[in-house]
Amino acid sequence: MNFVPVFFFWVLLLIGMVSRGPFIFYLLFGSMAFGSFAVIPPELTSGLSFTPPPIIALAIIVKYGGGTNGLSRMLDISLRPSQCLLLFVFWIVAVLVTLLMPRLFAGQILIIPMRLEEASFGDPLYPTQQNISQLMYLTISIVTVFACALAFRSAATRQHVLSALCVGGAVTVFTGILDLVGIGAYLDVFRTATYAYLVDVELSNVKRIVGLMPEASSFGSLAVGFLSAIYFFRRAISTPWIRLVAAPVLIVLLTLFALLSTSSSAYGGLGIFGCVAAVEWFWRLLTAPKGSRAREGLASEYWAIVSGLVAIYLLALVKPSLFDPLLELVDTIVFQKTSSDSFIERSMWTAVSLNALFDSWGLGVGMGSTRASNGVVAVFSNTGIAGGLLYYGFMLQTLLRRARPGDHTGALILNAVRFYTPPVVIVGILAGTSADFGVMNACIYALAAAVAWPGTSPMRAAASPAPARSKPATAPVSGGAARGQPSRA
Repeated sequence: MNFVPVFFFWVLLLIGMVSRGPFIFYLLFGSMAFGSFAVIPPELTSGLSFTPPPIIALAIIVKYGGGTNGLSRMLDISLRPSQCLLLFVFWIVAVLVTLLMPRLFAGQILIIPMRLEEASFGDPLYPTQQNISQLMYLTISIVTVFACALAFRSAATRQHVLSALCVGGAVTVFTGILDLVGIGAYLDVFRTATYAYLVDVELSNVKRIVGLMPEASSFGSLAVGFLSAIYFFRRAISTPWIRLVAAPVLIVLLTLFALLSTSSSAYGGLGIFGCVAAVEWFWRLLTAPKGSRAREGLASEYWAIVSGLVAIYLLALVKPSLFDPLLELVDTIVFQKTSSDSFIERSMWTAVSLNALFDSWGLGVGMGSTRASNGVVAVFSNTGIAGGLLYYGFMLQTLLRRARPGDHTGALILNAVRFYTPPVVIVGILAGTSADFGVMNACIYALAAAVAWPGTSPMRAAASPAPARSKPATAPVSGGAARGQPSRA
């Protein structure tokens, strides 16, 4: 029975590889909700679980890096200081630390293994299979940035990527609905990864929604990630019905399912998202010129928030007991969180991982060596102080990128990147366990790098991507745009 969805996935991936349209990008974002689906039987991979996103990302790397001059262009992106040089050096540091430090400090440093079933408390550091697997995942994410930065040079491809974000959000909502209505037996066919599942858990008599993720916290973080991306990037979408109808509906539904996940990290992410969204609203009100797309929806958003607050206030006046279950739930997962076993255990992970960084003299213990419950600690403890500074330096560079004069859509995309990042970083600080930033963030970094691409003007990027064979002198630039446009999901 498990063979059917696996076969179906590989058929879809083959179609994405051979097609010249953007299907593979839609497939990528749509697959992110299938976090418990192993597309290669784990018994064939020594127990490793390969979920759809990294496999599709590999296909994108082959698709765009394997064409004419594709590899050299990706290398140019990775070595150009204004593009991704910091990220490339971060990868080199991560490789060296992972290959050397678990052997250099073997048996001398206590860590929390990535596979928790291997230990309940700190174990001595030794090289493990997790070093290779986590380094491989990080490598896929980093090279995905290079490949997508090349693919996204076409303005048409960037529009498909923004639409694909909405598809990914819709699939996340759909899997949440299936879990909510209790069709768990039909979802088990997609739960083939060798993870520890928490799919039938109740908190304060409320079922925690997990969709097709291994647990509620991962589903809640995914919902917050898509919510933040769709909310801030929707203004750069050129198709009116997606921007004005589909995206707002998805924003409401993703907020609802992030709440239904009853994940404290998701609740924290929602809180940060609300604060950042408020800042973004005032920023648009005060700085965006009249008639621009950035000012679109200012009044409707204001009255929607005011109406919602008034409705909640009136309900609280008329029937206060209506909110008792919600208040009890919030009290359990937020205010009593610090006294829970989960909080104590996760705090211990972070403390042990941070201590491992100090015990290694700031060099780090290698990718996959230790599990933290804080994304920043995970990056620094796994890759060392040098690796952490390089990665967050690249993130800062991404936030400071500027679009070319006259590229209004590019400016909207870069503004969206700046507002998208804080909620995702905060959620990672609350519950991040790995130094791998993931395929979704890789695509966001690539969008920013592609918009700020130094060799392509906005007018040329918006033009037809077909190679200008009659003008050999301009063929390399046009050809790059053409190769940046094929299939994506």
